Amino acid sequence: MNTRLLSCCIGFSLLSGAVCAQNVDMPKRKPGQWEIKMESAMMQGMVTTMEQCIDEKSDAEMQKKSMQGNDGGKSNCKLVSSKKTASGWEADTVCKQEKTTISGHTVMSGDFQSAYQMDSTTTFEPPMHGMKEMKSTMKVRYLGACKADMKPGDTTVNGVKIGQGGAAGQAPKMSQEDMKKMMEAMQKMKPQ
Repeated sequence: MNTRLLSCCIGFSLLSGAVCAQNVDMPKRKPGQWEIKMESAMMQGMVTTMEQCIDEKSDAEMQKKSMQGNDGGKSNCKLVSSKKTASGWEADTVCKQEKTTISGHTVMSGDFQSAYQMDSTTTFEPPMHGMKEMKSTMKVRYLGACKADMKPGDTTVNGVKIGQGGAAGQAPKMSQEDMKKMMEAMQKMKPQ
């Protein structure tokens, strides 16, 4: 699987939720360690597991950075609509990255204190690396206090610690070595 495409897909799958979270009426996530399990058809049955250590400041900063994208602000992202539903929230987002328009529709259910789920449909126009649409599900749950080796803003992907400040909607900033470690960890995974 193309590592650039994987990084992009992880980032844009998270983006809709982060943009939605910027709605001032939406509950804020509880500070501490959060686990995010992401599944999509593109990943052929594999599950990507991220963990984030957050406090109020780092979570707000991650959400702010998500609007800039992972390319130094070249991705122009905006929240098109957001509304509270009986079971949570629903949001539509649009990002421009280079020549591609990326539209996302996300349905969130649950709460931000213990667990929630995000079901997203992301479309790419024109297709990105041959992909026109991606559906994904993220199951997010609170694990408790941050782990001793993680500080607010730190993220791990499939157990590999990556650059600080890259979760909640932004594809984590990863060195080539971090990307290589993450891809090796993913290749060892078995479809669930």
